[in-house]
Amino acid sequence: MSSQIMVSLINKLNLLPLITNSPSKIINYNQLRYSSFRSSPFISDLETPNVKYEVTKDPHDWKFVERLLPPTTVPKPTLKNEYPSDWKPQSLDATNLPYFIQRTKNHMIPVYMKTSNRGMKRLTYVKKIQRDIWRLENELREFLQKENKNPIRSQVNELVGYICFHGDHVNAIKYYLMKKNL
Repeated sequence: MSSQIMVSLINKLNLLPLITNSPSKIINYNQLRYSSFRSSPFISDLETPNVKYEVTKDPHDWKFVERLLPPTTVPKPTLKNEYPSDWKPQSLDATNLPYFIQRTKNHMIPVYMKTSNRGMKRLTYVKKIQRDIWRLENELREFLQKENKNPIRSQVNELVGYICFHGDHVNAIKYYLMKKNL
């Protein structure tokens, strides 16, 4: 509504004392818009920036650009006796065991937890298992059973190569696998 229509409506209905305490002043009901897409300048209206550059194909200059680009693959870690994060690289003897767990591309142990039912159902997955998956499942279940009162439930998927344990056992399984240098 425009302000003129509003003022005439207030005068007709005699609502002026209800709106303001002083009958001499009328409240202005105009909506103010301080910004919109129409008020901003177009790109063509802006001055072109005065940045001077030149395109070069010199290999000497390209080496400075290559330093800024992220690596395409994860580099192999440098071998040390001990790491500050207690991380250990996969040992070469791990291939001689009856089972083998391949590390992820970031050189981490593939043990994950999946939650569902608003965090009430927790499942721990050990993935990328090769060879004798049943033997690994028995060893992990025996290890986890020592610390738990309830029986450990597990599910083995031989075709995909993973074991699913019911409950949150991520840290315990990672500890066990790090002890065995898998």
